Amino acid sequence: MLAWFIDRIIITSVLSFFITWSFIPHDDFKEFFDIRFLTLSFGIYQISKFIIGTLYYAVMESSKHQATLGKLAVGVKVTDQNGQRLTFSKALLRNLSKIISGWLLGIGYIMIIFDERKQGLHDKIADTYVVRI
Repeated sequence: MLAWFIDRIIITSVLSFFITWSFIPHDDFKEFFDIRFLTLSFGIYQISKFIIGTLYYAVMESSKHQATLGKLAVGVKVTDQNGQRLTFSKALLRNLSKIISGWLLGIGYIMIIFDERKQGLHDKIADTYVVRI
């Protein structure tokens, strides 16, 4: 959970900086308070956060470190069933499968507590494991 929190801070901070400087008008702040502008900005932010977040996790988990910055900070990495580094496509599948893990009140994540191998539904779908370094 701490690794996820660290990664969320990183993704949100970077994305917020770029969204702020890209979409907030710098010369006329009156437009900033328009509900249509705020709705559009929020939608763009959410879509961007999903795309950038998914790619961040997939790229980092398929890298030589096999972990995001948050996972490295807490001393865990992601492996395949043989303990090897994930391919980008397998890492992408794992992270897109988190959508399914989050459905139905997060039962796919709650499975981690009760599973003997500590796999969430997304790990079972992608056949991956989170292990200590």
